[in-house]
Amino acid sequence: MGVLGPAKNAQADTVAAGTLGAVLAVGSIAPGVDFLRVAKTRELYRGIKAHYAVSLTVDGRSISRIDGADYTQSPGTINLMQPGQVHRDRQRLAPGTLQLVSFDAALVEQSRLALDHGLHGRLALLQVDARDERVGALRRLHDAILASVTDRFALDVAVADALAAFVSFLGPPAPGATLRPRVRRAREFLLDNLAEKVSLDDLADHAGTDKFHLCREFARELGLPPYAFLTRARIARACILLRRGVPPSEAASLVGFCDQSQMHRHFVRIVGCTPGTYAGERRSINARRSAPPAERLGGRPSVVADEAIRVAK
Repeated sequence: MGVLGPAKNAQADTVAAGTLGAVLAVGSIAPGVDFLRVAKTRELYRGIKAHYAVSLTVDGRSISRIDGADYTQSPGTINLMQPGQVHRDRQRLAPGTLQLVSFDAALVEQSRLALDHGLHGRLALLQVDARDERVGALRRLHDAILASVTDRFALDVAVADALAAFVSFLGPPAPGATLRPRVRRAREFLLDNLAEKVSLDDLADHAGTDKFHLCREFARELGLPPYAFLTRARIARACILLRRGVPPSEAASLVGFCDQSQMHRHFVRIVGCTPGTYAGERRSINARRSAPPAERLGGRPSVVADEAIRVAK
């Protein structure tokens, strides 16, 4: 099937990628379920995830460091993603096409509670074995998007099945998990306290170690020191709020920045545009989704690509 066929059911926008050196397609499958497709890219990406998501490597081959461990992606690889996850491509062995489907946290929580999957909200593993029977539900959702399925009932079933499969992976870390327990505890503390003033001493106490060991291990395993991680996580959360129509001044305080100007500086550096431009582009994309296909025009790739993907310098 054509990877970049017009996904009218998904209300896709296709744009020239400019600095990304690819073609992008973005759209919505259902409320709270979005997709992003990057085609034939040669770029390396890095970022912190703001959403739960499932990615499919359609073609190409790459090696990425995810939460401190290296993973190889080849055609058919399914990766699972969660808020706060640090991703950095280390090598792209062949130009690749990647599709990512993201789920709002509220949908994941609704599915988790309905299926009684306990209290754990973190993924036990990040790459799914191709022999795992749950792969089928995740792959069917991706295939429906790639095939431009138009049947609403079929799409709703695909989303529900994929969510059910996704939440089944939530649980305690699998044996041999790569992140040290104290690094995991520190990351969770930062994610749970984005809007609060966080001290390094408090973070180290929560992690159960001293601040010197924590800073060294955090940076070594996640690729970012604690403050840089916290800043990027705040920007990722701000992107979600801006997409929901929250004004930049309000978003800044909700995610823990001192004021709007501080968020503005970090936002431009990390996302590549101002918060106002980002919010405007998202409103424009939402308006185009309800327009006839012929009227859909391209947007800025740094905005369309969203908070999770950033070209590595």
